Amino acid sequence: MSWPEPSDHRTNPEQNSFIPHDPPVKGKPARRWRLAVASTWLTTILLMGLGHGSISYAATTRLPPSSTSGVHTTAATTENRLTYTAVEGAHYYTIALRSDGSVWAWGRNMFGELGVSEDIRYRHTSSPIRIPGITNVIAISAAGSGINAAVQADGTVWEWGAGTLPYQVEGISSAKDVVTSSFNIALLRNGTVMSWQHPGTQGNHSEVHRPHVISGLKDIIQVGSSGQQGYALKKDGSLWTWNEPSQPDNPPSKPAKLKGLSNISSITSTDTSLLVLDQNGKVWALGEKGKPVLLHDDLKVKQMDGNSQYILLLTTSGEVYSYGRTVTGKEGRVKHLSGITDISAGYHHSLALSSDGTVWGWGSDKYQEAGAPATSSGGMVYQPVQAKLGIDVYINDELFQSTYSAVQTQYTVQLPVRAVSEAIGVAFERNQVNGIVEAYSLQYEDRTVTIRPNELEATVKSTSSSTAQSISLPEPIVNYSGATTVPFEVFEALGLTVNWNEETRMLTIQSDT
Repeated sequence: MSWPEPSDHRTNPEQNSFIPHDPPVKGKPARRWRLAVASTWLTTILLMGLGHGSISYAATTRLPPSSTSGVHTTAATTENRLTYTAVEGAHYYTIALRSDGSVWAWGRNMFGELGVSEDIRYRHTSSPIRIPGITNVIAISAAGSGINAAVQADGTVWEWGAGTLPYQVEGISSAKDVVTSSFNIALLRNGTVMSWQHPGTQGNHSEVHRPHVISGLKDIIQVGSSGQQGYALKKDGSLWTWNEPSQPDNPPSKPAKLKGLSNISSITSTDTSLLVLDQNGKVWALGEKGKPVLLHDDLKVKQMDGNSQYILLLTTSGEVYSYGRTVTGKEGRVKHLSGITDISAGYHHSLALSSDGTVWGWGSDKYQEAGAPATSSGGMVYQPVQAKLGIDVYINDELFQSTYSAVQTQYTVQLPVRAVSEAIGVAFERNQVNGIVEAYSLQYEDRTVTIRPNELEATVKSTSSSTAQSISLPEPIVNYSGATTVPFEVFEALGLTVNWNEETRMLTIQSDT
């Protein structure tokens, strides 16, 4: 194909984008094809309906041996070590796919972006929380509108966020990838494409419109979108586009081949334009009137992502470069990153996945969307920080999940006390005087544990003894993301068997009843 001469489009103070602007369109940038084949280390079966309280699932795999000691760690083998396999950044939050096929999220949840409750909101969480009701996931996508989607290994597509729990998209049973934007697109296993609109109102699943087939498309290997424009990359390297109707009752336009483009290996959109990666590792932007413009000819790129403000480029050597109005205000190579295999350009923070399955975040961190507390003033992270792996909690061999996550700290794991107590059958009370909490009490069978705020000691009293026993706690009772949390050692003091395995990211609680 005939390409124009190279041009290094870097941002100047008067330029709001890294490429010449087409007329602005709405919508989250369509994510590049994310397919992370997840090993089924832990398969779970949904037992209870979704609700804003706690949720339990049956464990179908053998749990670690119980132990009366508080901490039990073993060296995990490479095969069963949990890692992240894909990551997506959106507006002030992050979702990530773990190697066991589970999906986790962290960051802002003021508008229900994380999709863990239809009723409860809280400002943020940096501790990853597991998305309920979906398992064996192979692909994920996140949108700026707060809508997220995933494909399960059985080919079904699930959506959540913007105040809704995960629900299955009707009419799709053989998907292998999904892209969320102002409308959604699914790539099917047979190389065809389906698209559909978002719900008309928050939480109203009845207004989700059934997917329709984009006629004339076959042998497709990747899909994307920008505003109401859909894109499909064929196996032969050609690129096709169609217009998605803004009214759900209207059919999409007939796909048309984009002329002058060939030998394309991947695509991604940036809200206002399309980025194209050719088979030689060169990145092209479709600028004014669809004219291709070569970007950063000095780099050999294997992956790209971006939005209307900036782009991320991942080179074949595993280095990350950022250009435009970047999340830190600096262009060029992102320092302190190497061996990177995946990238994601969130609107205010950036993310990278390393070859060892670690997620790194930088940029805006007002809601700890980067994955850890901010390291600089103004809620910023200038040097990438490592995001944590989520913690699975099992109660009597059933996977437990509440609206609030378990939180690993330097000394222990903090648990949302009310939700865990309800699941076990522990009576939890706050003892108040004139509206001020003076103590918290947990009662289980013949034992009662009393904890005072800000203290590192608790008292344990048993009906079989006339004297109370004092125990030390690694941390006091605290409030995290709006939930009261206690160290797991408190439940041990109630006579429960608690096991925390940091390698497998699993905490188990067993009762005798």
